[in-house]
Amino acid sequence: MLDAQSIKTSEGGEAVGYDAGKRVRGRKRHLLVDTGGLLLAVMVTSASLQDRPGGRQLLSAARPKFPRLGKVWADG
Repeated sequence: MLDAQSIKTSEGGEAVGYDAGKRVRGRKRHLLVDTGGLLLAVMVTSASLQDRPGGRQLLSAARPKFPRLGKVWADG
């Protein structure tokens, strides 16, 4: 399963952005978990990065570690 969450942050830095859809200024975490809920991969980006490109980046990074990954469920 693949999903993303926007998180408010109080500290600055390069990875701070604004998610207009959720009206959050901060960062976004993209998570890949198995069907049991165990964490497989995580990536933290600027909140301004959309879910689809962030999910693609996360899957590309996870593919070498999990070559048998076949089906991925994602929201929307």
